[in-house]
Parts: sequence; structure tokens; C-alpha cells
Amino acid sequence: MAARSPPRGAKQDRASVRATVEAWLFIAVAAIFGVLFIYVAIVRSTSRMHGQPAGQIYLYPSHPEARRTLRNLAPTGTFGTIYHSELSSQFSTLTDTQRLDDLITTLKQMEGAGIGTVIFSTTWEWVEPKEGNIRYRYLDMLMDAACKNTSLKVNFAVDVVTAPTWVWERYPDAISYDTDGRKYGRLSWFHSLGNAAAREFLTHVATHLANGYQGCIVAIQPVYNNAYQTRFTQEYDAFQDYSPYALLEYRNWLQRKGMPLELFNVRWGTSFRRWTDVQPPKLHSGDFLGADFSARYWDWLRFREESGSQVYITACLAVTATGLQCFHRFSEFFSVVDAIYGASMFKHVASSPATSFLVMDSNFVTPYGTHIKPSKLRLYVSAARSYGKPVHFEAAVERVVNYTLIGEAFRSALMGGAESVGVSHWLTRMSANGSLVKAYNAVPKCTATELVGVFIHLDSCSAFHGLQWGWARTDPLHGFIEDLAEQLTARCETDVAVYVELSRFLANMNSFSRVVFVEPLLLYDTADFASYVAAKAALMHMPHEVLHLPANVTSGPQLVVLQDVLPRASPAGAGELVATAGLVTDTS
Repeated sequence: MAARSPPRGAKQDRASVRATVEAWLFIAVAAIFGVLFIYVAIVRSTSRMHGQPAGQIYLYPSHPEARRTLRNLAPTGTFGTIYHSELSSQFSTLTDTQRLDDLITTLKQMEGAGIGTVIFSTTWEWVEPKEGNIRYRYLDMLMDAACKNTSLKVNFAVDVVTAPTWVWERYPDAISYDTDGRKYGRLSWFHSLGNAAAREFLTHVATHLANGYQGCIVAIQPVYNNAYQTRFTQEYDAFQDYSPYALLEYRNWLQRKGMPLELFNVRWGTSFRRWTDVQPPKLHSGDFLGADFSARYWDWLRFREESGSQVYITACLAVTATGLQCFHRFSEFFSVVDAIYGASMFKHVASSPATSFLVMDSNFVTPYGTHIKPSKLRLYVSAARSYGKPVHFEAAVERVVNYTLIGEAFRSALMGGAESVGVSHWLTRMSANGSLVKAYNAVPKCTATELVGVFIHLDSCSAFHGLQWGWARTDPLHGFIEDLAEQLTARCETDVAVYVELSRFLANMNSFSRVVFVEPLLLYDTADFASYVAAKAALMHMPHEVLHLPANVTSGPQLVVLQDVLPRASPAGAGELVATAGLVTDTS
């Protein structure tokens, strides 16, 4: 029996459907080829670099507008720090037999050596031994010694993490501890009542100094770290804080993202049944070799970064409300220990309007016990300068007293954009004499003729869990950055502008004579990835070199872009769940 032909209308319907499908296929293929064209163009700009010797630059027509300079040819000021422990041990300021005359003599010697500012420090534990009983007379004694006997300006570092006994009696659970439950005797940033008491104390001190010493007191540093740095506390190289209040705030932070727990479970490879069950990863220094790309690790780091920086910013707002300036002190970053101490908080703290200026310091000792090369300090200072705030460099000489090295460090800091230079831990190790004066006056020997823009992704430095004991170099990041610094600063006439965030680097690319772009290891979200793509496209039109961090992942991904954490009603299926785990991109 012969088959019957379909009705005429059915043929037309099928033809219409086929035409529609073909049209959509054409559009899809065109879109894919368009994306591939852009991607290949970007990748080609990178691949051109791969076959070149280290340090060789792939040249494009130079930018006529690249004429900005970064260095300062002389410091605008100098400073010296006298810490709380030094005030006690050297001048008996915490006793009834204070050696006030000796303190005044020291301050006058500092002034005679050309130092313009003294930084005192004190602790909450000492200044408010009983609630509401603040030792204003003690603060006045220090201020009067400087303001009534010299022309020195005064800055104050106020340690609020060392809480007095009455705080622990009232809030015994306000203590911080690490992943193994080891307690530290430091106030947890996440205990709201304890931190409210700390800010109230800070406000009282700032108000008293601002009202009583106008024209002499300039700024206050709120300190939440046992080494006077703007970072997590430093005992035992341990990740902190895992206190119950920290975990509660972490869970709240996750829930505010609006994504269901089921999707977080797939993102992390976990099986938590309730939000109260959620635990961050248990991290230890050096327990993981190479770069950690897991979303669970990076979500915990992002929480610590955002929450920690907000503690510092809120404290600064309390200071600036009194009319004083607020500053923060940072030690070297670009190291495999950056994640432990929350170095990535630097981005938020440095960019905050509440932060008036930055003090970058170094004790000149590498993870290997050798002296740091001053050229690396230049990159570190330059990275701070990219935030548009005044930057000052402090030589912490508790481990190295070498006037030549200090002078070279001061010169490098000035070439990195520092406005003033100073010393700390010097009181029993150095004299305010001609050698110190000579070090203070070590200035750049030439003017700049080119500006090299350098991108080093600070967040990617946190991919490491600490010192890499299984590698030939226990801190490969330090070695990489130090080698890069030596290469970049070989010519006296070269200024080096370092950026640690893609958006800021991209916004300033037109000012560079040439670029060194260090590929990031991980981007946290699509906003960062968009900046990355735009920066790579812009590199095609200027002289540049592309380098790679020593991540020890030659057989794995070169760049990981995590999926955005977005509000979703419920998991729609396995495909959607898998999509939350992350996107891997190969830029080679």
C-alpha cells in the first residue's frame, strides 16, 4: 500500500520550524565565534610572551601620554616610634617613679636628629583598668612631654585587642582561638558587646586627645593585632578566628547571600543538613602544598577579609568623628603566609575614606632568616601608594640594626612613593646620631624617565596555606616578588607603579610606559573576571610582559574563576548544582 503524503499545511509548518531552528543555530554559532575571536585575541597577547626569555619585553608603539612619575626625591617628614613596652622598660612610665626627664631628653634628641613626629603606643588594658576609670593623666603626661617640650607632632597607636580584666570578667566568651581550640587571650572581633566596649574606650581617648592637644596630636591607629599590624593576631602562624561568635557570624554572612544551603553543599562538596551545622574548613599553616582552588576555602577567606576589614574601618570612623586622622600599619605582604594573617584586608582598609594615611613597615628579615632586598620593599610601598593615600615607611629594627641597609630601604621607599620615613624598636638599639640622620637623608639619585605598571593579584597570594615545607623554596612567593623587584628596579630612571586589584590597574593603564602583568591564580567572581578580560585586551595595545606566580600547578588549571554566589530559590537540577562549583579557565 502506497504511503500517503502529509497534508500541505503540515509541510509548511515543518518548514517554518526548520527555518526557525536554522536561524537560531546561525545566531548561536555566530555568537560563539565572536566570543572565541575575542578570547583568542587576548590569549595570543599572552602566548607571545611564553616563548621569550625572562625579562624580555614584547614591544608595541609606546604611549605618548605615559609621563607620570611616582617617586619622591626627598622625604616630607620623619618619625620615630616609642612603644608601650619601651615606655615602661626605659622610662618607668607605668610606675610611681616615672623617669619623665629621661623621656623628655630622648624626645629632644629625636627632634635634634631631624625627626618631626613621635608615635606613642598604649593598651586598653593599662589605660582603663576599671570600667570608666580611664588614666587620662597618663595620656597627658606623654602628650605634655612631647608637646610642651619639643616641636614634635604626636601620633598614637591604641591597642584595643589587649582587653582589661573587667572585660574578660563581663564577657568571658569574648576570647578568640584557632581551628584546634587554642585560645589566644585576644578579643574576638566577632563578639559584638566586647567590641562595642573597645570602640567606646577608643572614642573616649580620641576625644580627650583631640580636645586637649589641638595642633600637636595628629592621628590615632586603632590596633587589633598583637604586633601593632592591621591583620589577624599572629601567634603560632595559625588561622583565626574559630570562636563560636566567629562561626555564628560566618553562617549569617553566608545566609545573607541568599543562596540555599543545598547549593553551598554542592559548591563545597559537603553535606550539611542545617545552617547551624555549617563549619568552615579547618586550616593549618603549611597543611596544603601549592595553591588551594576550593570554593569552600575561598568563601571562608572572603568572609574573614570582609569582616576583619570592617572592624578596622569602624574603629577608624570612631577616631575621625573626633576630628583626628586615622592610620593603619601594614607589614610586608606578597608572601605565602598572607592568608593566615588576612593580608587581603589591605584592599578594603586602604581604600576606605575613613583611613587617612598608611604606614608600611618591614623588619628586613626574610622567611629564610636573610636580609630582605630593599627593592622588594619598593614594590610593597608602591602597592600602597596606588590607593591615593599618603604612604609612610617604617624600618622596624628589632632584628636588624644596619644603617646602610636602613638607608637603602628609605631610598627604595621614597622611590616607591613614600612621603616620609621612620624607625621603630630603635630605642635600645640605635642612637639619634649622625648615622641615623644620614640614613634618613638617603634619597633617590636620579629622576624618572619611564613608569612601569605592574599588576600583582594580592588575593592570589592567599591561595597558599602558609610556608611550603615540601618545596625547595618554603616561601616561593617571596622569592618570585624579590626577583621581579630586582629586575624592575635595575635602572635608576624606572618608576614602578604596583597594583593589587584588577579594577584599579585597568583604570590607570594609560599612564604606563610599559606593563608587567602577573597572571592571577583565582578570581572570586565574574566582576573580577570582567576586569581581567578588559585588562588583557588593553595589554594588546602597549608594551608588556606576562609572568606567572609559582603555583606548582603545571598539570592543573592556570586560572580559576569561581561561580558567583547568587540568591536562588531552590536547586532546579544537577546541571544547575554543578554550575555553582566554579569555572576553570586556561589562559595559556
